[in-house]
Formats: sequence, structure tokens, C-alpha cells
Amino acid sequence: MTNLFVSQSFKEGEEVFLTGEDHHYLSRVLRVSPGEKLNLLDGKGGVFLTEIKEIKKKETLTLVEKKLQVNNEPTIKIHLLQALPKKDRFEYILEKGTEIGIASFFPLHSQRTIKKVEGKNLSGKLERWQNIIKNAAQQSQRTVLPQINAPVAWEELKDLVKSFDVLLWAWEGSNNSVQDALKSYHGGENILLVIGPEGSFTAQEEKELLDLGFSDFSLGKRILRSDTAGLVGATLILHLTGNLEE
Repeated sequence: MTNLFVSQSFKEGEEVFLTGEDHHYLSRVLRVSPGEKLNLLDGKGGVFLTEIKEIKKKETLTLVEKKLQVNNEPTIKIHLLQALPKKDRFEYILEKGTEIGIASFFPLHSQRTIKKVEGKNLSGKLERWQNIIKNAAQQSQRTVLPQINAPVAWEELKDLVKSFDVLLWAWEGSNNSVQDALKSYHGGENILLVIGPEGSFTAQEEKELLDLGFSDFSLGKRILRSDTAGLVGATLILHLTGNLEE
């Protein structure tokens, strides 16, 4: 069954006209036909079974049949605060992080961040990143669409952390295990996981993270690349909180 995230609400018996990229995807890429079924997702957890009624030149007409009871989301929300890596490795993080169950992504500009996204390039990058997330969410049967946030400057961290229940930091200098770090988790839903850049954070940044209340943990004896560490860290947290079991 094809899943398609559409930014609107739905109700049973409603006709929905899909245009633009959604219409192109259905008519040109999937080459669907009238009578086929399609799941429309509102991005907030709602899944609606629809039937394709008509495919026109510039739009696809569907009819909402019923709301489905589907929930493929983790019981906790991991928000990845990722120092931007070089090249296009961040796009890999977005795709794979969405597949494993990360709730949202915050690109981070730290002192050793080589690639920074700002100015006139920001809006185009955010749009591209959200499309990568959307495609990965549809493929992996997510029911809530993860969000990409604007890059976070280091001085903004003090205010950002106030929105989260648990603050975790995957750090190669830590002597703690993931289990140790999760002792501060008592059922709070939102976890902020920070991952440093290639070359790690500076000593001053490390001190500031600890002062902000981040609990550090090690990912083992081997040093992982920045774009690997976040995915491994998030997977371990999901496993230890029972979110990778059937």
C-alpha cells in the first residue's frame, strides 16, 4: 500500500485533489490507476484509506473511505541535534534517522563545524531536507512526519534545551554507558541527543554542554564518524527503551 504525506486534514467521504509533486509522483512515478487504494497521512499520526477515482493532466482525485488505526511511532521522541558534517552526509543522516524513528532534526553550528547553512541558501536547503525526510517516512511506514528545523547557533542552545525532558550527549571522551546516561530518563517523552562535529567539540563547548545538564555516554572503544554516531546513539536509545521490539 502506497503511503503519501499530505499537509492537510481529512474526513471520511471527502474528495481530495492531489496536485503538484504529489500528483506527479502518483501519475508519473508510480503510474497508479483509478480504483487503486492509497493511504493519505496528515503528518500528525492520522492515516486515511482512500481510493483513486480519477487521474487528470494536473491533478489526481481521491475519495477518503475511512480512518485507519495505525501507529508505527516510538513511545519516546528522540530529537537529533547534529553538528553539520561535511559534504552531503547530513542528507544521509536525515534519511536513515527518519527510517529508525527519530522525531525531528536540529542542524547545529559549532566552532568546528566546517559546513554552515545560512543566508540565501537556507530556505532551499530546508525544503530539500524536508523532502528527503518525507520520502524516507513514506518508505518506512512512519505515521508522523519528522520535522527539520533551522540551524541552531551555539549561543541558542541555552534556550533550546528548555523544551526537552532529557539531554543526552554521545561523546568519545565519556566513561559512561548508554544505560548510565538513561538513568535520567523517567518516562519523559522528549529526548534531545547531541552529536558533535568531525574533530569533536572544543573543550569550552564540552564544558558548556555539561553545565547545561547533558548526560554524556560512550558509543564504544572505536571512534565513529559524526554521521554514524547519531544513528547508532538513537538506535541504542530506542532499543533500551523497548522501541525496537515487535
